[in-house]
Amino acid sequence: MFTTFLEHGLSPSASDFLQGLLYYYGILIHHLTPQSILHIAVFVHFCETFLGIEPHFEFLRSLYTLTPLPSAEEMDSIGCANLELRPGMVEKYLEWPAIHVDLEWKGSWFYNSNPAPTLPRFSATPPVYVREWILKYNTDFRDQVEELLERTVFFREMKVTVASILFNYTQYRIQPLQRHQDFCFQYLGTEDSNRLSTESMERATGQRII
Repeated sequence: MFTTFLEHGLSPSASDFLQGLLYYYGILIHHLTPQSILHIAVFVHFCETFLGIEPHFEFLRSLYTLTPLPSAEEMDSIGCANLELRPGMVEKYLEWPAIHVDLEWKGSWFYNSNPAPTLPRFSATPPVYVREWILKYNTDFRDQVEELLERTVFFREMKVTVASILFNYTQYRIQPLQRHQDFCFQYLGTEDSNRLSTESMERATGQRII
């Protein structure tokens, strides 16, 4: 487990959505970059809390492509798959600020338990670059994807930003990519089973979050 992954929304055990995403792309969790973890976490929480739906994989595919690093012919074994917004979606999806990650993030790791449903074992072998990394969504879901994109543009125009999403799940004391009993649109307050702590952020930090 990498420290920066925890900081960007990941905690064991991994959610079904994250497990399915890894399976579809044929990658392991450490193949992703910290930026990718954050993109997935924000997407999941945006779907559950603002759109009021379960995370929609075809919608994610319409927004993102997976880019091999440093190239498809010579991928690293860690941090070699970077989730990036498709050029046509940059002006439609939530506005993203520049993400600054410590260049030495790969050195900040530790051992952690792997509770069920378990993530696949670590492997130092790079993934195989396949066409699924760049394919757009299944056109059978076109109507759903277009409707969700319209609603997303509405939220963007209402000034919902990535910072809004981060504040929301931080205030809820939730890690978006952790396996949850319920979805965030079913959130029950400080006693919700998804919370990592029942303590409010104001009490935990000694100051009010603004």
